[in-house]
Amino acid sequence: MIDLYNELEIRLKTPEVGIRHFNLWEGQFDNTSEKFPYPLPAAYLEITREDTSPLGDKVLLVKSSFTLHLGCKDYRPTTTGAKVTTGKGILLLSQVITAQLHGWQSGKFGTLTQVSRRTVNGNGYLYRVEHGYEMSYKDYSPQVEREKIDGDKVVVRIE
Repeated sequence: MIDLYNELEIRLKTPEVGIRHFNLWEGQFDNTSEKFPYPLPAAYLEITREDTSPLGDKVLLVKSSFTLHLGCKDYRPTTTGAKVTTGKGILLLSQVITAQLHGWQSGKFGTLTQVSRRTVNGNGYLYRVEHGYEMSYKDYSPQVEREKIDGDKVVVRIE
């Protein structure tokens, strides 16, 4: 998931998209008024589900679901450069993000599939939308095994 976070941040902070702030979701939009402690437009990543199943001795298949929480008070598309200060701005931002991410595939994870998109009531001049995505990837990282020896002593072995 760290790779996904890093690659999403790089992809969303490009001039074509224009996201100015990217972080993990902790309900940041829920407790704001008209002043924001971070630059807008902002995107937050919320990991909603992660299931693993073994594919062999040293490979895990990981199926992940996550939500991108997007918020802006205005949006300046790179095609026209005109600032949009109504609710249409979040729709334009949502459209640009969909074009950037749906079907995108990195060398570190599988194809992203957008499974949902909904607008959310914002506070003050904040407009919001949430995008839901799913993906799967194979995890080849070393698996940790823990063995109890002599009661309280725990030995950790990485294979």
